[in-house]
Amino acid sequence: MADPAFLTRREALALAAAAAAGSAAARRLLAQPPSHGLVIRNERPLDAEAPLGALARWETDNDLFFVRSHFGPPDEAARFRLEVVGDVERPLSLSLAELRRLGAERRAVTLECAGNGRGVFNLPKTSGIQWGHGAVSNATWTGVPLGLLLERAGIRPGALHFWMEARDRAAMGTVPRFLRSIPRAKALDDAFIAWEMNGRPIPALHGGPVRLVTPGWYGSSSTKWLARIHAKPVESDNYYMATGYRWPDRSPVQTMRVKSVIAAPLEGGRVRVGRVTVRGKAWTGAGAGGIRAVEVTTDGGRTWRPARLVGPEHSGAWRGWEAEIDVRAPGPQRVAARATDRSGATQPERAEENPSGYGNNSWHEVRYVAVAG
Repeated sequence: MADPAFLTRREALALAAAAAAGSAAARRLLAQPPSHGLVIRNERPLDAEAPLGALARWETDNDLFFVRSHFGPPDEAARFRLEVVGDVERPLSLSLAELRRLGAERRAVTLECAGNGRGVFNLPKTSGIQWGHGAVSNATWTGVPLGLLLERAGIRPGALHFWMEARDRAAMGTVPRFLRSIPRAKALDDAFIAWEMNGRPIPALHGGPVRLVTPGWYGSSSTKWLARIHAKPVESDNYYMATGYRWPDRSPVQTMRVKSVIAAPLEGGRVRVGRVTVRGKAWTGAGAGGIRAVEVTTDGGRTWRPARLVGPEHSGAWRGWEAEIDVRAPGPQRVAARATDRSGATQPERAEENPSGYGNNSWHEVRYVAVAG
């Protein structure tokens, strides 16, 4: 794979359209010089991670939110309806306007790709996207609880799983559709049907007009371009559920592991000798417990100092943190961070590797250079 290209927000939107058509315009955009935009990991369909500097903000800008899709956005927004079918008393078929009339709630939720950090695992071979640390972002989503729709549809006791059918399709008919299911407990607990992202209609790249959001679970469960919800007695047998997104013990890849990233200073950056503020975000899938502490080290883990937790705290969303360190001499420097959640789980120095490269929550270490003032 070629080195990642960096795009501005405007270029990223143009690339999304161009890549879907496989045009020469996509290739021209990838040839542009580096900037502070999305980090392109795959051109077609578009897979791109957020630049780490963008993660300094509590809400990630829509244009800098990481992009992950298996087949690319469908072109069916004008014909949108959301259906709830299967093991229900009253099947539903709702337009976007009808869905919005059910009410509106706002929820801050962090989404992370299960393969985030795969590219920094020491794996001999894997076919997944070679993500760095930026396949994670946070947004405030507007929508309604999935449970509200299921109650209106009158789900029967035997409906133990909900299969999420999306509109996207592979170019080749032999490729299985991407379809995931979630269990009843998750569906009725905090799963969310969203139509706005940070106060604006969800862009097509991020699953608009309507997508599922599953707080605390990896993004593979948050189905984009949602079209139909099937109430079923059993878990989906789709390839991406039965075979893909499984740990080596065959359990499903679902709950996000406790993790933190450093958003400042940046890898390879330059700072002045003296007091340096290290900033980042930390998150966990441990439910309402949230983040208990973040620590930083400048000596490879021999000693640690606590960071301050800053900004809002919402269940399902990341937490901001910052720490002051003293840089006393010019030259190469390093700083690493680790988070601990309220369940007691702590980021390991090196996460256990697995063949698919899922769930890499190793310490994030940044190397930078201090210069004399």
